[in-house]
Amino acid sequence: MSWREPPTGGLGDASRYPSLSELARSLGELRDRGATLSTIGTSVEHRPILAVTVGPPTRDVTLVLAGLHPLEWIGVAVALALSRALAEPGAARRRIVIIPLVNPDGYARVEADQRARRRALARTNARGVDLNRNFPTSFEPRRARPLLGPLGWGHGTRARSEPEVDAVCALTDTLERGGARLSRALSLHSAGRKVLYPYGGRLAAPVDAAAHRRAARRLARAFDDGYSIDQSSRWVPGAFAPGMEIDHLHDRHGALALLVECRGGRPASPRDLLDPFRLFNPPDPSPVVQRLVPALTDFVNGAPC
Repeated sequence: MSWREPPTGGLGDASRYPSLSELARSLGELRDRGATLSTIGTSVEHRPILAVTVGPPTRDVTLVLAGLHPLEWIGVAVALALSRALAEPGAARRRIVIIPLVNPDGYARVEADQRARRRALARTNARGVDLNRNFPTSFEPRRARPLLGPLGWGHGTRARSEPEVDAVCALTDTLERGGARLSRALSLHSAGRKVLYPYGGRLAAPVDAAAHRRAARRLARAFDDGYSIDQSSRWVPGAFAPGMEIDHLHDRHGALALLVECRGGRPASPRDLLDPFRLFNPPDPSPVVQRLVPALTDFVNGAPC
């Protein structure tokens, strides 16, 4: 296991967040505390994609994802803190699998930008594909569009074309073949202070939308930081998100699947509006972690909604 990058300067605006090497060290410490750490695949640039498993070997399983989009470091910080909390003796009441960094290449790219003091908008993996448009449900292929610059993100030539997404899907398929039931799923992003539920790829709501709304509302209230809930495709009118992870985890496995847009930065000056990292991430992740982790712990443990 190695995510180590040669340090070439301070982390700038990301100084209170873990670097790749610090993340690797933290995950190794979880293994020392009894969690299972496994490599489920490798990225485009051959970095390992790591999964942390905690809790008893129950049939019902919860999957947690973070770090699909490179800039959303607050989601990775929350996932790491959630992993630590659940690794405490007796804290995990069911089998919980956490992939704290689905896109290590993207994280490495942002780390390099921070060390070089570059302000860059990054949303894709190393092949220019938005990983949260590459899952099978409602997938629509789209080539990257160079003329649109940073907004021309590709979806991939086919569903699961990207090794990072394929690794997640292969893991959930393997769990199901082994007799597990993926009954809950959580994906951590930033920066909208929203709890979203399926579908993102189409306007229709799932048949169990009421259960999703109850779960989303319970989380939003527990966060107590101005969070609101929405069906993903109705958050921004006309902005559909084909190939989303929560759509796939719900449709393929029947999971009660939520996406949390963790609070991002709060611009304090006009300069912040031009700095993607500051927009997507609060300067200090600790207050967000402290607000979100207790409620997320209840959700992933299967608390009634």
